[in-house]
Amino acid sequence: MDNATLRAYKNSSRIRARVEDLIREFFDTEDFARVRTPSLVPCPGMEPHIRPFEAVASGITSNTRLFLHTSPEFAMKKLLVAGMQKIYQLCTVYRSEPPSSTHRPEFTMLEWYRANEGYEKIMEDAGRLLAFIARKLTGGETIPYQGRSVRLTPPWPRLRTQDLFRDVAKIDLLKADLHSECERLKLSPNETDTWDDLYFRIWLNVIEPALPQDRAAIVYHYPPSQAALSVIETLEDGSRWARRFEIYAGGLELGNAFEELTDPSEQRRRFEEDLRLRAHLYGPSFPASPMPEDFLDALGRGMPPSGGIAIGVDRLAMLFADTADIGAFDPP
Repeated sequence: MDNATLRAYKNSSRIRARVEDLIREFFDTEDFARVRTPSLVPCPGMEPHIRPFEAVASGITSNTRLFLHTSPEFAMKKLLVAGMQKIYQLCTVYRSEPPSSTHRPEFTMLEWYRANEGYEKIMEDAGRLLAFIARKLTGGETIPYQGRSVRLTPPWPRLRTQDLFRDVAKIDLLKADLHSECERLKLSPNETDTWDDLYFRIWLNVIEPALPQDRAAIVYHYPPSQAALSVIETLEDGSRWARRFEIYAGGLELGNAFEELTDPSEQRRRFEEDLRLRAHLYGPSFPASPMPEDFLDALGRGMPPSGGIAIGVDRLAMLFADTADIGAFDPP
């Protein structure tokens, strides 16, 4: 290993460690309870496109199937049901997906939840957290990233997905034929693409590159088909949107947040739909996991209205380390 490589790794590791320390300082000061939940779980999550790692559970019982969690979400929400109000967790999570410049199969996640609060409060938390980290690391709230300055001072711009599609791609999400729109935009759609496939073709190739590069921003109001574990609201014009938002800064997608769904019947229906979609897309190649009955039982006991978010800490550290490659944190 040459000296330059070692110096670069030591510097990036120092910044990531400092970011994690500052996250803890922020939430401890805000009187959040720091929690720890199991990494080995019987159900890792139900998202159709997030592939888990299955663990070999020899020596426990012959029928035990366990997975490495893809998120601590289910376990943390059960703590809200039990009566906890403000909780956060920094933990390692695992997703069986190819490595890239912004992803590793094993990475650090920050999740926090507020009982009896909506997702607007989580938006405020996120803005204050990133500004706090920036001030502690640099003395200000504007940081350098990949040759440009990124302003993290809240409040951040709040951009609706339907407005972005209209203004950037000239698409009315409520009326447009997305297959035709993909052809117009020369995005080579497939005949087998679902509506969501077409949506993401446009999002990744047209909308996301047009998001603000010089400051943090919030994108919210996602289509109902992408609600996952979030509440769906109906606006005055009759349109329905998921109360979900994502955070972007410097071109990096950093976090995904929900105003949390608390209806166990609706959540079960969505999980069943996810299982059908997963089976259709991947068949037996996708590790089969059971319905999370303990989580659904907890919802049945009554989960308070809540907001929550998951942020990729390694991506957040990329921002503050001014690196475009998450591999900067890999040991050389």
